[in-house]
Amino acid sequence: MVKIQFLLFIFLILIVGCGDKMALPPVKVSPTSFGANDTSYIHLQPDWSAATMGYSPAQPMKPVDITIGDDSYIFIADQDNDKIIVVTESGALATTNNMNKISPVVNPVSIDIDAKLNLLIVNGTNTVYVWNQFLNVTGIKRAAFDTTESGELNFTSDQAVLDSILGVHPFYVDANENASFRGVAFGPAEDNSVFITDQAENRILKLRILVGAAVELADRGYLFPVFQGFYEKDIASYGTGAGTVDTPEQITCDDDGNVYFTQLGGNFLVQKLRYNGSTYSAAYTLYEDPIMDLNRFMGPHDIALGLNDAIFILDTADSGRVSKFYNRGSFAGKPANLGKKGLVDARFNHPLGIAISSTEVVYIANTDDHLIERYQFSVSEDDLPQEPQ
Repeated sequence: MVKIQFLLFIFLILIVGCGDKMALPPVKVSPTSFGANDTSYIHLQPDWSAATMGYSPAQPMKPVDITIGDDSYIFIADQDNDKIIVVTESGALATTNNMNKISPVVNPVSIDIDAKLNLLIVNGTNTVYVWNQFLNVTGIKRAAFDTTESGELNFTSDQAVLDSILGVHPFYVDANENASFRGVAFGPAEDNSVFITDQAENRILKLRILVGAAVELADRGYLFPVFQGFYEKDIASYGTGAGTVDTPEQITCDDDGNVYFTQLGGNFLVQKLRYNGSTYSAAYTLYEDPIMDLNRFMGPHDIALGLNDAIFILDTADSGRVSKFYNRGSFAGKPANLGKKGLVDARFNHPLGIAISSTEVVYIANTDDHLIERYQFSVSEDDLPQEPQ
């Protein structure tokens, strides 16, 4: 894999990660101002189907994962159509700036996007793919993958090369051809990292984000880095106890670098790995923290973080329900109330994806019903925002 060494120092200051699947500023109504039973996550209508989004797939839409960009575009992995679709906050299909061309990605299973608009995709193979939204907005004039002997950039304007950079292309290829990546998440910005679950080898990998190439932006005249992932280390390996991995599924990360993942094997199906600046260790303990209770979860597939890093777990096998846990203070690791109605009562048909917006809207990929459902945090139904037009 080719590197541009002398550009690295300049471009590393531009690298920005997305601490988890959605970075969350304070919402307009604080749940700490009300009793626990006064809050709910109210079902927003309409549910988003292919028809309501203006999407005409060859096969019925099969949404399996969701991530939300800092510009509020919502990315949905449509597994049966081998593509990533993009919609606005109002649920309308986005088609500009090549957003309707994030394909082909055979059998996508997990996605995440950072603040530099790098969309990462894994599909059960040993490869992490990337599509950059910013470059598709600006366009590129030429690209450099290496330098000449004199140290000058060695540019190419070959259209096939430029198209490959604008399209979906490899971000990282693992040396182990048998690896099967199931989940992907950016680490915090200052760590320049990516975390991946490998189901075949029962491990969690940490990648370092570095510069792999440079492009000259069309009509702007300045250079922009093209990022690639480089293997750093495994942060967890096979086992049945806390801090170990057995058949891992999805993953996310908070702004402090702590890692959260779900798995289908072992004794603890939902785990948090606390980061101390160099190593990772189990954050919650059996018999002390209910999130670690044996048999609490049946088949948790996805995990997301909400306000105050509250942990939301989508249990696909347990009638497709969502549960929530505190993650800070004396109640950390204990169940949190989802309210009186809405999400607390919702049951989904083999759901595989969950994401949470900065306004505490919970998005659910209701996979086998071919829908995206939304639930807005509220202290009352009068508090709900108007649907974007």
